[in-house]
Amino acid sequence: MTEAFCPGHVTCFFHPVRTDDPVTTGSRGAGLRLSLGTKVTLEERSDSRLNIVMDGAEAEAPVTRRVMELICPSRGFDVTIENDLPVAQGFGMSASGAIAAALCACSISDIDINEAYRYAHVAEVVCGGGLGDVSAIMSDVHQPVRVKPGLPPYGRVEGTGLRFDKLTLAVTGTKLSTAPVISDPDIQRRMNEIGSRMVDDYFERPSVKSLFSYSREFSSSVGLESEDVKEALKKLGGNAGMCMLGHSIFTTVPEDEVRDILGDVPVFTVSTSDRPAFIQRA
Repeated sequence: MTEAFCPGHVTCFFHPVRTDDPVTTGSRGAGLRLSLGTKVTLEERSDSRLNIVMDGAEAEAPVTRRVMELICPSRGFDVTIENDLPVAQGFGMSASGAIAAALCACSISDIDINEAYRYAHVAEVVCGGGLGDVSAIMSDVHQPVRVKPGLPPYGRVEGTGLRFDKLTLAVTGTKLSTAPVISDPDIQRRMNEIGSRMVDDYFERPSVKSLFSYSREFSSSVGLESEDVKEALKKLGGNAGMCMLGHSIFTTVPEDEVRDILGDVPVFTVSTSDRPAFIQRA
């Protein structure tokens, strides 16, 4: 049995960049790597079946499944995924789970552990997951900015020096699938027009104030906010933004205050993590 942990990631604003190669496909954007994430446990089977259980229930988990098929074709495993945060809410859980699974699979297959990121990124791109979470998670900074799209070394991720010892995440609605949103031509156009400018401007003059300000402008201008997200952002004030892409928000407002303001919604306290806190043990 082998297990690994990988932190999650929230994107604050971005724009997708697609090429004919999954490795160079990605996004430019700014985000926050989270202290909470995903633990994956692998145990090899005697047959070729790939059985995935996520948060206590059998699941398709297409990105993690694709990772396992890429690294360990024709081999069977029991894959257990334990998420600290809800899936499909902009917390990077598909990337987090894919990286953790890839770390385990590379370890037991005697493949260079650094290849785990490439497998996870390719699986995310091919399966319609996040385009920049893997690049951001694999960096060694609290607040990564994806300056050049794609997986490093093709892509480039820089830090701003910002860090958050405490952030609150709140889920305001149902799951939101990334693929239909980022594949919509009109949304893509607005993302490219607005997001490209924001990434350049923000990287030149990063600050907590501008991180939240650009995040609010991006989600509003692109038209991504649900009514619940709009209402939550209005109630929480300036230091709050929408998680890309989910019906969820991130804010510096303390958890107890968020509960008082938003009522009975799932709320989590996190920090930004210094580097991927991978734990592997056989």
